[in-house]
Amino acid sequence: MAALPLLRWFLPCTLALGLGAGCTRANLQNEDRYEFTTEELIRDDCGLLSSEESLWDGKLKIDGDVVHMTSDWRGLQLIGFVLPRGEFSDDAFVLDGSESSAAITLRGKQCLVEQVWMHLEGTTQCATRFDGVLSVRIEPRVEQPECACQLWVKYRAVQGAGCQ
Repeated sequence: MAALPLLRWFLPCTLALGLGAGCTRANLQNEDRYEFTTEELIRDDCGLLSSEESLWDGKLKIDGDVVHMTSDWRGLQLIGFVLPRGEFSDDAFVLDGSESSAAITLRGKQCLVEQVWMHLEGTTQCATRFDGVLSVRIEPRVEQPECACQLWVKYRAVQGAGCQ
């Protein structure tokens, strides 16, 4: 008889824990390779893009709310997270990556820079397309201040044929 009151609490608690365990938000965005194209060139005082449309592709991986991307530009590894759903977007994410002590050609000049930073904001349009803003910031060494520059673009990233 003493086991019956214990059983009344045990079963609901077990169900509550079991149903809540492993719950993560389902993300709409497909993983794997995406082709990036420039929708609007905002700023490129680095001379990084060969044309206004050219941009670097990347491979996206999502693990729960953690987002990873390997950029084809310099093999840069970006990591970020899915933003909480709210007033701005239901499916948005941010990614950041950097490289230290990088040798890079900017406007035809060879530079050795302290940091190369890449920041990407993405909003899911469908499972095979997202768009947003991508920025690159080059922080030069003291002896090469002319190597300081930034790139800002609005982009579109598409996997396969994109949205149907």
